[in-house]
Formats: sequence, C-alpha cells, structure tokens
Amino acid sequence: MHYSFLIWAIGIVMLTGAMPQATANELHLRGQWLTDNSSQNLVDPQSSGLTLRHGELIHIGDNSATLPMRNVLLKINPQTGQLNGAPIAITVAKPLMTGCFATLLAGYPDWESLTWDRQDDTTLISVTEDSSEYQLTGDCASRYRATHSTPYPTLLVKIKTNKALTQAEIVAVRPVQFPKQAAVGNFSNDGIEGLAFDNSGNFYLALEKNQSNAPMIFVTPYAADFWQNDDFVTVTDAGFTLPVPDANNHPINGLDFLPHPDTKHPGYLLAAARNDDQLWVIDISRQQAPFVQQLHFYAPTANAPESSEITDACAAYEKLANTSIEGVAVAANQIYLVNDPWQSQYPKNIQCPANAARFKQFSPLLFQLSIDPRWFITP
Repeated sequence: MHYSFLIWAIGIVMLTGAMPQATANELHLRGQWLTDNSSQNLVDPQSSGLTLRHGELIHIGDNSATLPMRNVLLKINPQTGQLNGAPIAITVAKPLMTGCFATLLAGYPDWESLTWDRQDDTTLISVTEDSSEYQLTGDCASRYRATHSTPYPTLLVKIKTNKALTQAEIVAVRPVQFPKQAAVGNFSNDGIEGLAFDNSGNFYLALEKNQSNAPMIFVTPYAADFWQNDDFVTVTDAGFTLPVPDANNHPINGLDFLPHPDTKHPGYLLAAARNDDQLWVIDISRQQAPFVQQLHFYAPTANAPESSEITDACAAYEKLANTSIEGVAVAANQIYLVNDPWQSQYPKNIQCPANAARFKQFSPLLFQLSIDPRWFITP
C-alpha cells in the first residue's frame, strides 16, 4: 500500500468517523465536483469520455446530456476540477455533410469515449454508440451493411483541433466492422465505450458487452493513412482474458493505456468496470492475469448549495451508492476518473441535504488516484 494513501485513509477516518478500513486491494477515493469557470457545478453533461492533453483533461458527453452540454468538448483543470474556458462546440466539415453519415453528424451523436492521436496532438478521436434513430439508405446502406453488429454502423470520428483547443471540427469518419464470431449483437446502448492507443501502433476499442453479456476488447492497426478513406475499419478480438466473474452485467465503460516503467514491456490497458466500481489492469503482454483494483467513491459535502443545512449526521464526505465511472485518463503517475451521472440511479445517492441539488442536476465528480506498483509485473 502507498504511504500517501495510507495517510489519507487514516485522515479521512478521523475526519468523518465513518470510512471503513481499506484493504490491500481497495481504495477509497474522495471526489471533487466538476465546475464551470464561474465555480458553479456542471449541470448534466453525461460524461462519457476523458483524455489528458497538454496538461488538461478533455471531456466529452453523450447525447442524453442537457442541450448546452451536447456535442461539445470541455477543458478541465485536473487539480481543481474547474473548466478552463467555455465549452468548445464540435462542428462538422462541409464535405462530410454530403456523405453517408451527414444526418447523424448534423444531429446529436451519442459520443462515447475520447482519446487523441499519439502522433498528432491536434487530432482527437471519439466513437458513436446508440444510433438506433438513424438509418442508411440506397448505396450507403449497401456499402455499410456488413457491420456484424447494429444496422447503423459504429462510427470512429477524427476531430481536428488547434493547439489551444478553441476549435474542434470532425474532418473524417470511419465505420467499424466487427468479426462475426464476436457476436457483438444489435443493442441500442451496449457498444464501444472505450478507446486507447498503445506505444506500438495499436488502437484498442472496448465493447460494453456482446450477445453473451460479456465485455470485449478489439484491436486494429493505426498508421498515418488511417483516415485517408471512409471504408470499414476491420477490428479483431484482442484475445484478452478479462476478470469477469459470472454472466451478469460487468461492462467496460472506459479505457486508457498505462505504460510499464520498463519500456521493454508493451504496457497495460486500464479499463473501467462501471457496474463493479473497479479498474481492471490488463497486461498487453499477457504474462500476468488482470489486476482488479476495487474502488469506493465519496462526494464532498462542504460548500454545497445547502451547506448551511449540514448537521451532525452529514459527514464531510459521503459514500456514493452509484458512481458509474465512464472516463479514464492516465497522466504520468496519476489516474483521473470521471463519472457519468446515471439519470435513473443518481438520485439514490442523496443522503445529506447539502448534496441533494447536485445529485438532482446530475453533476459529475472527478476522482484521482496514484498508480500502484503492485499492478506491474517484474520483467
């Protein structure tokens, strides 16, 4: 166990009098509320992707977010959880507005996950999930019929930005073709939820669950010519054995790459298992079984809108009944997590009146933890 975490855990127990004792495979994480540049809580951004670029966390939400939070990127200060400026609207390049996917791109796509091209830091990449309200017709339907998943294909999009990230424009699109044997299925809300690059030119796509109710990770090569056509991206099963204990719902809802301290090792994928409050540390070399890091999440009650109502029954931090982590970003020796306030479940978190308004308006939290040496094998 890290000494920094042990000291923090002891301090929280003393502060709240309520936190359970941490075990070797458990971490108790205090979150901070995400706020705009006026220090007001973000309202219902439905966080679905997080990546770190130039020292900032970049955030994207899905199409169930409140209207001002749809189709935008948010730049977040990782230390404070506050936005670094106004939301950046995601626009669409004119040539794509006459293509097969124009209707979807012109609406409110269901964005899930966010990463950036490690060879070009002005390229961000996202992926669509639920496009069940759209359909392709004519030549477009014929050309993109063989998805081996949903009738409307999963789309990878290239979002071109400037260095300061004050502009963001979709300039290229690639539909995804899954292997038939993966039995991905036709679900409206169970598609790709995580994207990550390793250091060897591999691009990973994490599937929430297939027809067997099991999460999967797919892979495809990524090179400089990846976006030079709009044909299917053919992905293959990466073949990882995932720590799924049974046939119940254990989806992957976020993904990032974690390098090994020894550069000879290919590194790890860090997957967020939303329903289990776990991080899965997956060895790309397959030399070790995935490490399962159990997490417990806490929301601060201080400085909440009704903070004057805090009583002796309200601890400084309250344990969340439902967190639903959907964004993972690795930053040197730190990992940042953001949750997607699940609209049907989030109000169940209401305990202390001080946080009631935040849960009712589906405000997300940012969490931070240190990389643990126990996750790594010794070469």
